[in-house]
Amino acid sequence: MILNNRITRITVGILLLILAAAVLLPGLTGLTSLDGTVNARFATLNAPIDGEITGAPPRIGTPVAEGETLATIRNERVNRTVLASLRAEYRTALDRATALERERDELVRLRDQLAERLSVFQSATISSLERELRILRKRVEVSRAQDVVAKVDLDRRQELESKGIFTRKMVEAAEAAGAATGGELEISNLTVELLQQRLDAVRQGIFVVVDGQNDVPYSRQRQDEVIVRINDLNTRIAENRTRANQTEQQMIEEEKRVRSLESATVPSPFDGVIWARSVVGGSNVVLNNEMLRVLDCRELFVDILVPEVDYDEIYPGREAEVRLLGRGEVFKGQVQALKGSSAVIEKDSLAANEPETEERNARIRIMLEPSALNTDFANFCQVGRTVQVRIAKHNLRITQWIKGLWFSLF
Repeated sequence: MILNNRITRITVGILLLILAAAVLLPGLTGLTSLDGTVNARFATLNAPIDGEITGAPPRIGTPVAEGETLATIRNERVNRTVLASLRAEYRTALDRATALERERDELVRLRDQLAERLSVFQSATISSLERELRILRKRVEVSRAQDVVAKVDLDRRQELESKGIFTRKMVEAAEAAGAATGGELEISNLTVELLQQRLDAVRQGIFVVVDGQNDVPYSRQRQDEVIVRINDLNTRIAENRTRANQTEQQMIEEEKRVRSLESATVPSPFDGVIWARSVVGGSNVVLNNEMLRVLDCRELFVDILVPEVDYDEIYPGREAEVRLLGRGEVFKGQVQALKGSSAVIEKDSLAANEPETEERNARIRIMLEPSALNTDFANFCQVGRTVQVRIAKHNLRITQWIKGLWFSLF
């Protein structure tokens, strides 16, 4: 029979060897995983303010560019009480400063008028004192002449007395007259000095006290009062101006705050595709409510599970080949991180589920190199597609396999 033919038996044996080699060789030459999934992260966009969505946000699956406006929020119920109060306070401070400046300007004009009057009074006083001084100096000259006459008369009488012509009484009368003229001369000189001092003081704008009476004119007194009032007004004007400036700064900040609460736009943080949407045009949103999820296709990766006995065969930097299930195209990748079977897995903002297992499998994350997948926005960058991953072994390591088998048996 044909089945008992030697050639047939040899052929069947060769086919069985080839089949065994085809089954065992991939496991000996590399690690293959069929439970991988293309995955990526997404950015969650929350509402920056309370308000209402104007316009329709992009639909799910819509490609978006970095900086593109995805949603606009308007809020017509913003509290503007503080801003109105600051504006009223600002206007009040400016009005007060303006009113005080008008009062100060009027007082400045009054001060100038009083200064003119004082100047006229000072000029008149100087002229009067100069005339009095000239009169007193003439009197001094007369008194000096009289004093000379008295001295000459005294000398003549004393000479005649020595000759027995005049009596002693006549000489004494001449002495008394000489003493009187000398006193008058001294008084006149002192009066001239006093008047000269007054004149010098008036020329300097100082009006001295005469006979216990204050000789300071009313214009000077009123001018001093006006100057004090002007200084007080300048202080109050500066205070109100400072207050107005401070209020203006507060008002600017409050206006910025109100504008930021009245309207806000939500831009796309990067080039991607709308993954999920929880609002529509006209929806009311609250601060920090989730609105959209944008898929980040810039970094695609694959999470796979491999037996933990092969943990040491895989390390960061190892190259890997990734093939989408149902497609022949192979994409390059590189091992990014490894975690043991008992490692705590922190949930991340991933678009696809990570593979789960109850066996002793290590978790391997493979980062895909940039390819056409990163811009395949129409298909969500193939996120969620099942892939086959293969990582080649450097050697068969039969010795290590035998040692592991011996350790397990004995």
